[in-house]
Amino acid sequence: MDGLFWSLLTVLGPIVLAAAIGYVLLRRRTLTPREQVASREATRELYDEPEDKDAMTTKPKADPKSAAAASFEAERRRRETQEEELEEGLEDTFPASDPVSVTSSSTSGSPSKDDKNSRRA
Repeated sequence: MDGLFWSLLTVLGPIVLAAAIGYVLLRRRTLTPREQVASREATRELYDEPEDKDAMTTKPKADPKSAAAASFEAERRRRETQEEELEEGLEDTFPASDPVSVTSSSTSGSPSKDDKNSRRA
């Protein structure tokens, strides 16, 4: 059985390879001068004449923004505003040693007496 497989592979392998090479060579042939002229003319016609002449004369309708596009625009505006505020804060506190934070802390000041007692326990 093993010898049959190798003999089929030895016979059919080169035949399949020759067919593939022949196909590629036939497909990649150069065009005759007449075929080149016909190809150029057809290309010019496609570029010169629109498929739908009415489409060129009518104005395209303005598409309303989708919800995703509107959300994207709002997010972009929010980021720009946040960056402007951060830049302004950096300019206002320039000589200071602590940089401006993008997020704010939840509490300020010293911890309450209850927090101090719970830490000691």
